[in-house]
Amino acid sequence: MDFSRLTLLILLLVVTACKNTEQPKMGIIPQPSEIKYQEGVFAINDKTVIFVGNNIEAPQITNELGSFLKDNFNLSLELSTVVQDNAIHLIKSGEDGENGAYSMTIGKEGVVIKGSTDQGIFYGVQTLKQMLSPKVGVKEPVLNFVSIQDSPAYKWRGMMLDVARHFVPKDSVKKVIDILAMHKLNKFHWHLVDGIGWRIQIDAYPELTNKGAWRKVKGDKKPWEDFEITSKDAEGEVYGGYYTKEDIREIVAYARERYIDVIPEIEMPGHSEAALQCYPEFSCDTDVITGVYCAGNDGTFQFLQNIISEVVELFPNEYLHIGGDEVGKESWLKCDKCKIRMQREGLQTAEELQSYFVKRMEKFIHSKNRKLIGWDEILEGGLPERATVMSWRGVEGGIEAANAGHDVVMSPGDPLYLDHSQGKSEYEPPSWGGYNNVLKIYDFDPIPKDIALDKKQHILGAQGNLWTEQVKSLSHIQYMMLPRISALSEALWTKADKKNKEHFIKKLDVHFDRLKELGYNFSGSSLTPDYDVSYDKINKVFGLSLHNELDFYEIRYTLDGSNPTVHSELYAGPIEYATSIELNAMCFRNGKPIGFPLKKMFSTGFGDQCKVIYGNAYDETYSGGGDKALFDNKFAIARGDDPSWQGIPQKDFEVLIDLGSATELSYVGLNFFQDIGATSVMLPTQVIISISMDGENYNTVLDESIATQEKREPIIKHIGSEFEKQEVAYIKIIAKNRSVLPEWHLRKGPAWIFADEISVK
Repeated sequence: MDFSRLTLLILLLVVTACKNTEQPKMGIIPQPSEIKYQEGVFAINDKTVIFVGNNIEAPQITNELGSFLKDNFNLSLELSTVVQDNAIHLIKSGEDGENGAYSMTIGKEGVVIKGSTDQGIFYGVQTLKQMLSPKVGVKEPVLNFVSIQDSPAYKWRGMMLDVARHFVPKDSVKKVIDILAMHKLNKFHWHLVDGIGWRIQIDAYPELTNKGAWRKVKGDKKPWEDFEITSKDAEGEVYGGYYTKEDIREIVAYARERYIDVIPEIEMPGHSEAALQCYPEFSCDTDVITGVYCAGNDGTFQFLQNIISEVVELFPNEYLHIGGDEVGKESWLKCDKCKIRMQREGLQTAEELQSYFVKRMEKFIHSKNRKLIGWDEILEGGLPERATVMSWRGVEGGIEAANAGHDVVMSPGDPLYLDHSQGKSEYEPPSWGGYNNVLKIYDFDPIPKDIALDKKQHILGAQGNLWTEQVKSLSHIQYMMLPRISALSEALWTKADKKNKEHFIKKLDVHFDRLKELGYNFSGSSLTPDYDVSYDKINKVFGLSLHNELDFYEIRYTLDGSNPTVHSELYAGPIEYATSIELNAMCFRNGKPIGFPLKKMFSTGFGDQCKVIYGNAYDETYSGGGDKALFDNKFAIARGDDPSWQGIPQKDFEVLIDLGSATELSYVGLNFFQDIGATSVMLPTQVIISISMDGENYNTVLDESIATQEKREPIIKHIGSEFEKQEVAYIKIIAKNRSVLPEWHLRKGPAWIFADEISVK
């Protein structure tokens, strides 16, 4: 054999070896435990059959697979009980194995999915469906030869949906369950009861749904402000809804077919205004109904036991959630019945009374063959021996409970609250609380380091929570879930040593098309452009760097105020500028925009020689970063806790800016913030902007009265003025504070002004 032929043979062997290990672009989420690729493909056609092992007890699995192939590829495959080639084989192995474990082999004979349980086979089918989707441009489904061994890392892989704040129709709940199923999540925590809504039919107490499921709508007030129950047919605007027992049975059965346990939550002893306005005899003997059940009234416990007796008949799974969080105990300390209870039981504190309440209910729940689970506040005063803790106020409660030998589900607000914003853009839909992005969730480890080695088995897993104070529709629910649920699924299913963040990000490229094909409204927040600004003091040049959370896809931008298109300038490195620029940037995927735009004016008018003189000092707690925070090119987002806001209570915002030298300007503006729903920060009543060359004679370029806005949602208002281009050495800005919050405000006391980022051009 001559050298050239030998070289060619070696190259062919290398290419073949690479093909055997090369990973097809399938984007399976969550990542399987072990996956090996081989050379070759198997095509599913109208001659392919679905072989069903005779010991498989779940016909819905074959129905789902058959419907998927029919709906997506117009293939109506016959079912067979005979093993044969050109088949999709569904086989229950009969061997012991982890619940949910499965294997899949794709070769010349077809597809073989094996599981020790029907649940494992179901998860194998979910993987197969992902391998066959998205179907863009595919006429005949073709599968790469592959071998997969897979099993879940954690037993509890879940999500909580709050339907108390905003009622979600039955069919929408099913669509949420579909999303959980495709991601191999197995727990659906259903928050059916809260202070402002009761959503489950209870025959013994019909008023809970006749009135407790409905509330009066009072102008611009949030539902929990001046909350009042009503009836469906009452005069005026009424809001609400509930699930009949038949609705619940249908949803529970739908979830069970997808191997998802539905865990109901019946709140106690707090968050119960709706129930107690219907049945006030179970509240404390105080002037007002506080939303906390009376712990001194034996009737309270009978009331709740009667409710639970009906609830457990609807939910066959082992857990019942009692809430137990944020209990306002002041009414107990004022109530004669509660005081007598504390004396009789030898209880010294309100926390011990709560522990008495929870332990008493746990005994009854245990008698119904159910396990009590509650938020980590049930630790206060002493935890029932058999209770399971859901840790939401960080992981500390979970650590304490696990180290004491209790089972724990980790669900810390940071990073697992899905009602929190997933992006920093001002165009994000309404959200609540903090900021939890996709990769933050992906990196979550349910087992903290502080748990003792012999107690780690008590961490059952974790779940994401979607509270709905700001979420009113299925579309918005999907937006808050996706793709964060995709990240959560891999954090809980895939074993830590098999996780690969870079690989996950690449898989999302396929998954986005899959979600789009399914008609889901997923968020592009992780692809919205973000920025960093640097300054070269020697050359006096700024550098603007653009990126997004996933560091994926191309970013295109304009500097002339126009909206970027696929033909706009492609970002390839820091944008250098020595004069102010108006940036408008957008991420593009497959030639189409995704996420939100980044629109900012980046200024250069303030150098090291600039001085800022404050007429009234900013509060040190809200310094924004110091004297030069107003022009550091860090734009605050619509959250009161963003550290870039500079805050002044009660007094006017007054700044004099000495530019250090004359600069040719034609525009000055800045941002102000308001969030009536969560803060005492309000927009100014008047803004005056003046410019000067000598620091003595000023020309007013803006004197604008600002209308009061009673809108509860956060507002960022940019206020500025264009003027004839001229030399400017000094800028004076005055924003008038209303001093005291108005009577209609939720709070009392001084009003604050929050300002940020003075822009010039």
